[in-house]
Amino acid sequence: MSESYTSKITLYKAAFIALLVTLASCGGSSGGGATPPPPPPPTQNTAPLPITADNAQDITEAVLNAVTSSVELIDLADIIGLPVIAAASPGSAKPAFMDIITQVVACDTGEMTATWNDVDNDLELSTGDTFDIQFDMCFLQDSGATINGTSTVDNLVVTGDPSSQVVPWGLAATFGYIDLTATDAFNTVTINGDLDLDMSSDDNVIIDASVGTALLSVDADGVVESLADYLLTQVIDQNALTQAIDADGTFVSDILEGSVVFTTLESFFVIGEDNPSSGVLLINDVSSSVLVTVLDNLNVQLEIDLDLDGTIDQTIIVTWAELDIG
Repeated sequence: MSESYTSKITLYKAAFIALLVTLASCGGSSGGGATPPPPPPPTQNTAPLPITADNAQDITEAVLNAVTSSVELIDLADIIGLPVIAAASPGSAKPAFMDIITQVVACDTGEMTATWNDVDNDLELSTGDTFDIQFDMCFLQDSGATINGTSTVDNLVVTGDPSSQVVPWGLAATFGYIDLTATDAFNTVTINGDLDLDMSSDDNVIIDASVGTALLSVDADGVVESLADYLLTQVIDQNALTQAIDADGTFVSDILEGSVVFTTLESFFVIGEDNPSSGVLLINDVSSSVLVTVLDNLNVQLEIDLDLDGTIDQTIIVTWAELDIG
């Protein structure tokens, strides 16, 4: 297969990189160092809808990349450690009548302004708190990226002590992006929309997690992709080192010249860091579909229905390596 946009890292990586920047600016446990630069934009290819034998692999790859990025959001963001603003750690002096803390954080050049509305004035992360992070020409030398725009955290619901993982615990929040732009020497990526995250555990063995959005849009140098009506759920078994993943939503792409709907028919099952070993996903537009069946941790079957008449017109077997996810 020739180099195409689906052989690149999906544009949604940019949104999740931006999330990590948001967490870091709040003093997060996601690493506090500079984040990588945004990924390169996809190169144009000839893979418009409807789904055919020629583009089924590319479309499958694009959808699975978006789903994989959501999984990595849970894995990388360490959301159960969502912190307060670094300068406002417990014990910091703060007048009792003040419940809003604003901190200007210097970047290598430029700055970000982080505002924490501590609604109950307890200097700890708690239900109802909100964060607002304004980036003003914030250049991060290690990544070579300059960030502008706004990121927010609201709809925060804290149950128990998620930071220390004292069971039972739970944490939910909405991360918002308003013209959040990351620019490096090669590309400019702009993110708009929001992501709803929810994580909880009753025993610190099984963790239930989800990522959802009504609409998240990423524009990379004029190439726009978006997720709509999207929900990913993940059940993580920390003892067995397994994950069961379901994802449903709508994927829209300028390059596809339209949108596809994807629905998980059988959960994707992942052991450790391996490829999924089972799972079934249906991807369709208004006139065609591809049924994606994981045969094992090496091979994936694509069954293409060219006219949605219920008859499989062509079957393709590809390897996970050929799909080049993430």
